[in-house]
Amino acid sequence: MTIRHAVTLSVGDELLAGETLDTHGRTIAAALAERGCRVLEHRVLGDDVANIAAAILAATASADLVVITGGLGPTLDDVSREALAEAMNEPLVEDATSRAHLETWYAGRGRVMPAGNVRQAMRPVSARCLENPNGTAPGLQARMGAALVVVLPGPPREMRPMLEGVLNEQLPGEPRPAIVIRAFGIGESDAAERIEPLMRRDQKLPVATTVSQSLLSARIRGNRPEDRELIESLAAQVEKAWHPYVFGRDDVTLPMALGAEIKEAGRTVATAESCTGGLVGSMLTEVPGSSGWYPGGWVVYENARKIEDLGVAAELIERDGAVSQSVISAMAEGARRRAGSDYGVSTSGVAGPDGGSADKPVGTVWIAVADEAGIDARCFHFPGGRSVIRDRTAKTALQLLRLRIRGDASDLLWQRDASS
Repeated sequence: MTIRHAVTLSVGDELLAGETLDTHGRTIAAALAERGCRVLEHRVLGDDVANIAAAILAATASADLVVITGGLGPTLDDVSREALAEAMNEPLVEDATSRAHLETWYAGRGRVMPAGNVRQAMRPVSARCLENPNGTAPGLQARMGAALVVVLPGPPREMRPMLEGVLNEQLPGEPRPAIVIRAFGIGESDAAERIEPLMRRDQKLPVATTVSQSLLSARIRGNRPEDRELIESLAAQVEKAWHPYVFGRDDVTLPMALGAEIKEAGRTVATAESCTGGLVGSMLTEVPGSSGWYPGGWVVYENARKIEDLGVAAELIERDGAVSQSVISAMAEGARRRAGSDYGVSTSGVAGPDGGSADKPVGTVWIAVADEAGIDARCFHFPGGRSVIRDRTAKTALQLLRLRIRGDASDLLWQRDASS
């Protein structure tokens, strides 16, 4: 059987209520796309047997593969197995192997299996259970007409390896080659204009761009292994066009890219944060081995802390305000000197929702990088709510430091003339 089209269903009342973010649709769609399978539809469903069963029946009428996530737990509101049985018009039976796995799983942890967990060993008569080495909920796999239906547990650490196992079995072979270029600090329209010829739909492998959490991506996906050389050529063209904003490929994050460059340069960096409240430091310490180049930093939200901890002159704050070029420069230099590091990075701004003024509206942020050659201090005006402003500030601080290491003075997105 050739699998070309899929439908994905995410199950859970908590998803419909917005209490939990549904990320499985994206994860599964990306995994299927790598193997040449197109997702026709993704739906989010509540814990209702009849609705889930109806969705399964509708999906099997249009797709070769139906992937369902969630609803395999031990409680009464976990109803995906019951919904599959109803859609198949089959009773549920206990799977002896799955029950043995459950009993072994609990025994290995010195616990007695609760009676309710027996539900997890149930399957429709003609379905088979899929082993779950990372949890108690086995998956399910069944044939419905020409379609293959797979039900996987909701927790990502259980779902993802099981999904990979299913895809390796059902869609064997080398995944479609692809490269994703990652960039930050350039606007989406400007970025698209720079690579417009590569994005035309009449191209053999058109480049597609997306923006998520202020990070810009360009995806080039091939159809067969022989496309690798063309993909590499297109990726190189995108990187050249988006220079110096590109920081990596595929799963490389901005903190990872910055960390690699600091380490390669044999330098260290300290931080002084006001409006970001430690977010810059948190991003830096996401990188394994960051203790080798990031000794630490200061969160100086109160002006007194800027003065006492970093040596910022009180008269600067009184004259110019905490959100100013003079204060942000003094913060960066103070962090650099007091930590004995090569670079100092500082942030100070109005993240909102209150605190703005006509001169310094919400979103006004100063960021500075100091080193032995001097200080690069820049003013930005970030759109968005408080959490978005803080996130954009932290990422911009990392990119600004990255440019400083490279000796590049390029402007960054949302940068403003301090006098405007």
